[in-house]
Amino acid sequence: MEKDSGFCSDCKAYTDVVLDHRSGDTICTECGLVLEERARSDPITDNGVLTVNISNDNKKAVSSVLPRLHKTLRNPDKSLHIAFESLGVMADGLALVATIRDHAKELYEKADNRKFCRGRNCDAIMAACLFLACQEKGFPRTLKEISTVANGASRKEISRMKELLKKILEVDSKTTNVGDLSRRCCSRIGMANQDMKAVLETLNKSEEVDVRRSPQSTLAAVMYMIAQLSNDKSTRDLTLQAVCDIADVSQAADVAVATTEKAYKDLYPYASRIIPNWFVKLEALKKLCVP
Repeated sequence: MEKDSGFCSDCKAYTDVVLDHRSGDTICTECGLVLEERARSDPITDNGVLTVNISNDNKKAVSSVLPRLHKTLRNPDKSLHIAFESLGVMADGLALVATIRDHAKELYEKADNRKFCRGRNCDAIMAACLFLACQEKGFPRTLKEISTVANGASRKEISRMKELLKKILEVDSKTTNVGDLSRRCCSRIGMANQDMKAVLETLNKSEEVDVRRSPQSTLAAVMYMIAQLSNDKSTRDLTLQAVCDIADVSQAADVAVATTEKAYKDLYPYASRIIPNWFVKLEALKKLCVP
């Protein structure tokens, strides 16, 4: 076997490689990845066991290579099974239904079949598959939520993998509608159905005013408005016993408190235009905190 150097896509760096003349394979000595394969007439296995003659001076260099090659020969789908198990754990962490979990597995398998996963952060890819599956099944989750179960993969990584997957798999995924998220976010602070309805209508009306804030921060600001006014309604069963704290609202909407405050300050002048009049009378708007 000859020792040389080459670029390994798994290690993402130039590493020492060995060329096995008998098999025709070029193998990374760091991770065991077969970088190049060459057709050969003599068999490389004997009763399912890999047999390669290695000179004494190269035994140490490839000591970690052979176990990996044995596992690959015996369990060609092992990496896919491991990915499916990890996806199941991620889905359970977000309490997602089986249909979303299974669809995420389908997306990952398609990506794996197209060699997309090789040399990339698999945790980020699995998280991106889960994100897309949630959207396609009508139960969207935010990148922040997905990242909490992504084994350390950042939102930036997940977002990048998501966009690449959409192109590779030709997934026509819609942008997450903040209205789809509103019910779940509102339920986190115990809002009643009437309050949730008011939040959704206020969100829709807010699109008519000139407030340039992200949908998520707008949702937080609207939730804070409705939470302050909900105790003024005496004709329904209240679930909010006191005006909700802005920190609670921000946490429920997955945004920072400062972000909610800025969005609230921008929306406050338009309160009379965007808050439905069936929910609260005009004079009651004076109860809103002045930013």
